[in-house]
Order: sequence, then C-alpha cells, then structure tokens
Amino acid sequence: MHIKLIIFSVLFCVVTSSPSLDWIKFKRSFNKNYKTAAEEAERKQIFLENVNRMRDYERAHPDATFKIGINHLADHRIDELVLHSKHYSVPRPENTQSSSDFINFPDSFDWRTKGVISPVENQGPVGNVEAVVAVEVVESLYAIQKGKLVRGSVGRVDDCCPQTVEPFQCIKKLGGICSAADYPAPTGQCIPNKCKPFAHFDIIMKLKDQNEDTMVAWIQNSTLYVGVDASQTSFQFYQTGIYTDPSCSKTTVDHVMQLVGYGKTASGDLFWICKNSWGTSWGEKGYIRFLRGKNICGIASYVMQIA
Repeated sequence: MHIKLIIFSVLFCVVTSSPSLDWIKFKRSFNKNYKTAAEEAERKQIFLENVNRMRDYERAHPDATFKIGINHLADHRIDELVLHSKHYSVPRPENTQSSSDFINFPDSFDWRTKGVISPVENQGPVGNVEAVVAVEVVESLYAIQKGKLVRGSVGRVDDCCPQTVEPFQCIKKLGGICSAADYPAPTGQCIPNKCKPFAHFDIIMKLKDQNEDTMVAWIQNSTLYVGVDASQTSFQFYQTGIYTDPSCSKTTVDHVMQLVGYGKTASGDLFWICKNSWGTSWGEKGYIRFLRGKNICGIASYVMQIA
C-alpha cells in the first residue's frame, strides 16, 4: 500500500509539473490568446525554451540575491523587448572612492513617495522604450517643479523622434512634451504643432565618469534616464530581490529605464530603484532593484538628467 502511494505521488508530481500543464497555466494566468494555431505553436516553443533557461539559471546560481519566475513575457524572446540599436561606452576603472564633493545624502530616497512618478507602462514588444522613458523623465521633472503630475504624450515623441536620434535632444527641439490627452497615440507621421507642449527643459546632462555617487547627488533633484544591459534571462524573468548578474555587460546597453530612487537593505546592501516599461506583472510591480556601486549591467554607463 505504501509503495503504491509513493509511486502515485511521484507520478502526480511529474504530471503536475509537465511542460504542457505549465503552458496551459501560463495562458490562463496571463489571459493569452493567439490569432492562429501556428502562432500559438511558435509561442509555446519559445515558452518552453525560456522555462528551461530559467531552470538552468536557478541550478547554476543557487545563491542569487534575487528570484526569477514565469511572467507574462515568457512567450517572447528577449530580442523582441530590447533595443536593436545599442549604446556603447568605454570601460573605465571602477570608482571605489566617493567623489570629493559627495555630501551626506540620506540612506534612501524614493521619488515615488512624492507623487511625481506616473504608473508603470507596458510598452509591448514593438514599443519605443526610449520615447516612453524620456517622456516619463520630463513629466516627473514638471511634477517636481510645479507640484502636478500630468501624463505626457509618448505618441508625439514616437512620431517625431526616430530611435536613431537622442530623445532629449529631439524633445528639446520640439519645444517639450505635450499631454497624453492632447496627443494620445502615434499617428504614423510627425505633426509637431498638433498640440502645445506643457513641459520643457533647458539643460541635458550626461554622466561622464560612471560615478554612482554622482548619480546619488543628481537624483536628489529629479529622476534619471539610465541604460542597462537587459539581454539576460535573469533580467527578463526577474521577480524580486537585489539584481546582480555577472553575465551582464557594463559597456553595452540595450534597454532604458527611469531611475526613481535608491536604498539600503537591512544587511547593508546598497541598491537603485528603477521603473521598467514591461507592465506591473514584471518584477516588483514593474520595478527592479539593482545592486548599487558596481555599475551592474552598465547602469552607470549611459545616464542622463534634464533640468
């Protein structure tokens, strides 16, 4: 009797963890529907490959400081989500000392608590992430200065600023950003005078020395536009914790995010808080915490702030 029970339990575990059941559960959990049987077959294959990658990663990194797991992007390849035109930077020696003018800033700071950060976007697999994040940075600056958070138009920036052009330079030439209410979606052509900009800026600053202490100083004034290498399986399926992956590049970034704050864990680990644009089902309700101070995934290699 006991032997039969053991065999049944083993068979039950095998069945309940089968790839086919994982796929069915994934579709149900994230309300996935596909236009054709061929598309579903392709997405299922991608899903199965991603699940295998996740399991391999967990086996290889049992002591990781963060967790990964299946999310709504499990039926997508990473190259559908990151930038095709990458940004490169020259590697520099890691800065282990604080800059001479570094002030004693608080151990933690989070612009989300000030009411100046808009809800997490879901850019989708074909979204213009640079337009999304640039607009978020501008609308947050406006909210900090004026005390009112207004959703900016990503559509206008998407129409008028090609991804080969630096977004802030383009937005500055356009006179700033319009509200999402006035220009709700891309039209497929640039019509800059379709709306009147409500928020603008005069200065574009770029971090040149990859000094994360300087980033701490900058963020006291407003949020930052940062690039990272998001090409790793661990990033695509990040769930929670302090993210650090030695496989990440420090000099090549293929994704951008809004850096909204920083903090310190009870054990003393320093971290950055970044807002992603992959929806609230990803990460910590759309956010990720990066280990701070070691230029993880190039987070200090491509940094801009406006004023």
